[in-house]
Amino acid sequence: MNLRLLIHDGSPRQIPLDEGTITLGRSRSCTVQLEDPILSRQHCAITVDKGRVVVADLGSSNGTFVQGDLIEVRTIEQGEVIELGSVCLLLVGTSTDFSTLDPGKQRNPDRIEQLIELAKDGAQDLPRAGEELQRSASRAPQLIAEISSDHLIDELVTLLIRNHPGIRNALTGALDRMISDKILEKSTDGEELRARTRAIIEQELKSENFGDPDEVD
Repeated sequence: MNLRLLIHDGSPRQIPLDEGTITLGRSRSCTVQLEDPILSRQHCAITVDKGRVVVADLGSSNGTFVQGDLIEVRTIEQGEVIELGSVCLLLVGTSTDFSTLDPGKQRNPDRIEQLIELAKDGAQDLPRAGEELQRSASRAPQLIAEISSDHLIDELVTLLIRNHPGIRNALTGALDRMISDKILEKSTDGEELRARTRAIIEQELKSENFGDPDEVD
């Protein structure tokens, strides 16, 4: 059947549908990460079982639609459209008939029309979706280290705030300064934000008579 899912979330792409389940949503952990802020992190799943294709909503906030209908679980056929917010998904195969598909009756007709034209042309040149997960997997050791580090720092700061009034006062003062100085608005990237935040925290710690934080044992 050579089933494929054509996807349009701002730029068209595709993913072959083999036996098994794929997940779609905003999260990097999904098989296909989608670009729409109103989508849930894990929005829906599509399962292929012996040629039967089933789409299931995963408790999303804004719903999953098939042919314009809000669904929880539904079997879909070639030439049918799935819509998640502004994202359009078109199921195609080797013998898809688009004669009964009316984009004007869907929620995102312009994107659906583009997918239909691409499907009719073969859509062979479309980039393959799902590469986000592969890139994440290749970075897994680094990501785990970063996440673990952030978690340990959060735990340490929580303990210090609970048990040390001086540090609690310093961090509270730093937060007040960051808000009043509009640090978030003035920082152009994460590195600059970290540097500005560190400088403010160091100043507040010194004002609480902790001296230079880098010299503390």
